[in-house]
Amino acid sequence: MKKLLLGIALLITSISGVSAKVSDYDKYFRVDMKMEIPDINEYIKKLDSKYTLYDKGYDSRFKMGNSFKKEFSQTIRTYGMSEGRIKNSYEDDLMELLNWLPKESYQYVGPMLHQIPGMSEKILNMPGIKETKNKFPEDVAERMKGIENIEFMSPALYFLLMPEIWGEKKPETLDRPKPKRVKKPKVTIELPDYLKEKADIPTKVAERKPATAVKKQKPTSVMDGKLRTLSPNLTSPLTTKDVAAFVNTIDSIMDFGMKDNMRNFSKLIIGESLLDIWEQEQGIALMQNSLKDLVNPCQRLVLKTRFAGLYDEFSAIVVKEGFSPEEWAYTCDKTVKAFRVLEANQSIAYAVRYHRKGYYDQYISQLPRKWREEMFATEAAIVKMYSVFKEDVDAVRPYHKELYEKFLKNKGMMLTAPIFY
Repeated sequence: MKKLLLGIALLITSISGVSAKVSDYDKYFRVDMKMEIPDINEYIKKLDSKYTLYDKGYDSRFKMGNSFKKEFSQTIRTYGMSEGRIKNSYEDDLMELLNWLPKESYQYVGPMLHQIPGMSEKILNMPGIKETKNKFPEDVAERMKGIENIEFMSPALYFLLMPEIWGEKKPETLDRPKPKRVKKPKVTIELPDYLKEKADIPTKVAERKPATAVKKQKPTSVMDGKLRTLSPNLTSPLTTKDVAAFVNTIDSIMDFGMKDNMRNFSKLIIGESLLDIWEQEQGIALMQNSLKDLVNPCQRLVLKTRFAGLYDEFSAIVVKEGFSPEEWAYTCDKTVKAFRVLEANQSIAYAVRYHRKGYYDQYISQLPRKWREEMFATEAAIVKMYSVFKEDVDAVRPYHKELYEKFLKNKGMMLTAPIFY
């Protein structure tokens, strides 16, 4: 249901047709792998209390016992005797989003809602939504007309019939008060002087390469990329030798996570939950905190090893290729972002460019606050996932095929770190 809500929110932005500046969420996406780790045992207790299993009141279906608890007895006696209905958890959010959609767009959304099992009756009986049940949209894009059997397409795809999607009709300005300008969080990332002016300037990339690859000065200290980088960090140049060393660690790291019936992998999952709890308490968690793992998967993975008590064991793996865990993480994240650029098709390139230029920001700022913040964070994550220097892309290019095969073999993951998207 959460995907449905986000989908409708994106549909709202697709028919808005306004532009603004891209939000900056550096504060949330920056990773401090050297931060002071809290008492892990204390956070494990919090995690245990958070996920305490519900007491069913019996041992099993085959051993029910001879008596019900008092609360169970009261529930059984009153069940079905009340006219009040239990409101679905998503109902208010979905109604709020539907009220933001122009009534003319209900014909593309309503039929799908009527086919979702368990959908709230209050939603289905909304004026404008109720009339769309089993009804094909009346206003169809010219390029979609005449397609054989188009009336049998899934209602989940009706949004593709909108003329606005294909640029055939200019979106009408919604009759709403002009929103106050929303101040977006902005934290400048620390860069050396020679990069400050170039770190966020998009350059033209041929055909299928997204415009988020940006130029920087050629690496001179490593003989134009032919040697390893000494003490790699967040802004150091990436060389082909760095990429080769990283590639050599992938299989060993996966084996590290999977040995002893995935013991280390299970510990990392717990470490991820502990990290999420800590970030919530520090006020640096996002509504979808997993976005951080998409932006900097390997830096976050190293941080999770510390929360999971696996840092030293992980260090013993990457040191074989001359990395510290932090150096490995910086090299890995830059390699992954460059790999994504090499994999990206033209559609992804345009999507990233539109988000970078903030075509939807002003309209997103009109959404309810919780949706606005989530959409801005998602937009920022999309841009940052492909933010990489052009020279780094060139360094990764010779290993593109090998990386693809290894990532595909590992189902797009580096242990708990998502590589594919």
